Amino acid sequence: MIATFTRFDLRNFATTQPARVIIPLAFVVVFGATLPVPGMPILAGAIIASVTASYSFQGDERGLLDTLYATSPISRRAVTVGRYLSALAMAAAAIGLGVITTLVLSVVRDQQLSWPLIAIMLLGSYAIVAVALSVQLPWFFAMGFTRGRPMIFIPVAVIAVAGWIAGQTGMLSGRSSSTFGAIDAPPALAVVAVLVLGTALLAASAALATRLYRNREL
Repeated sequence: MIATFTRFDLRNFATTQPARVIIPLAFVVVFGATLPVPGMPILAGAIIASVTASYSFQGDERGLLDTLYATSPISRRAVTVGRYLSALAMAAAAIGLGVITTLVLSVVRDQQLSWPLIAIMLLGSYAIVAVALSVQLPWFFAMGFTRGRPMIFIPVAVIAVAGWIAGQTGMLSGRSSSTFGAIDAPPALAVVAVLVLGTALLAASAALATRLYRNREL
């Protein structure tokens, strides 16, 4: 049942809101092309996926799909877990596009690019997505899109502050981009810690979202 809902959610979102799929993915390429730091398109994919996580909930309200979910045989647990999986799938697509953009730009710009750098960016992207989805999705399941809309601005504010800090420290300066070519791979312990903690956070968040969604009047 969870797999069925996940497929329905992805297909429904892609066919009924194609612009909300294409435009964010286009921004991954645009941001990647404008930032001189190698690997930044990967993080851009994670950030854009985090900011657009509410789009599916907006589609639910506009199409009265919550009522459909409530009257269909599908369980609310299947809806919540399926939505987490579909959100992760869309994030994976955005991050994957970021990887492709990074590889293409490294050739076009003749930049030195190392696989450890890509590994670090992927690890950071997973951490961003895990935290963003874990915080936002229970809120939207409990409140719906309209009442939960202020939650959208929290990841935007965090990203803005992080961008400002990166700019002040010179991380977004083209002059420092060459220093990323010889970066070391992340320690195995750090990789395991991020993957385990991120997955545990998502699992706990999905459990909370299921409880909140069950108690919500539809």
